[in-house]
Amino acid sequence: MCIWLKSYHLSRCAFRNGRLLVRAIAVCILLLATSTSPSIAANIDGAIASVERIHALIIASSTGPASKLAPVLERHLDLATISEKVAGKAWGAANETERRDFRRVLRDIMTVELDRRIRSDDRLRINDAKPLGSRDVVVLTSQIRRDGSARRLDWKMRPCGSSFCLFDLVGNGASLTIARRDDYAARLRALGGSLAALTASLRADLDERK
Repeated sequence: MCIWLKSYHLSRCAFRNGRLLVRAIAVCILLLATSTSPSIAANIDGAIASVERIHALIIASSTGPASKLAPVLERHLDLATISEKVAGKAWGAANETERRDFRRVLRDIMTVELDRRIRSDDRLRINDAKPLGSRDVVVLTSQIRRDGSARRLDWKMRPCGSSFCLFDLVGNGASLTIARRDDYAARLRALGGSLAALTASLRADLDERK
């Protein structure tokens, strides 16, 4: 009987201690979340402000040629990340001059894409913003057209200097950088994997649009 009581007492102590341990872990997690929340909130606010700035620049330049918008928009694009992602293996084989030229043509392409997707009479609506990992933020928005219709655009933003830069744009679930990567992979195969040849081909495409 004494052995049973002792066993029962030990079981209750273990259960009580286990509950205390779980409670302590929960408190620690809550404290950690609370301590990091100001920086997360600051990142989210900064990313939203950058999206609004990019959108305003595109709207303000909608009546002019995209070539004038490109140099202004460049500082708001994470071209290093975008270029390496869409060029794939060709990026590693290219020299610095070829990489620079590719970044420049990609800047112009991104500008054309943004200018095409955002109309002069569109209104930006911020729906939500969420952290992506420890640094990045995705800003979920809608482009509200004059007729009241909406087109979803998700802006993936990354810290760059004192601001945030765009490193991908997702329209209705389709990633712009992934679409470009797949398109360029097919072109690169046809061009023998040359980044310089791809750059020349893309530049020719842009010149035809003028």
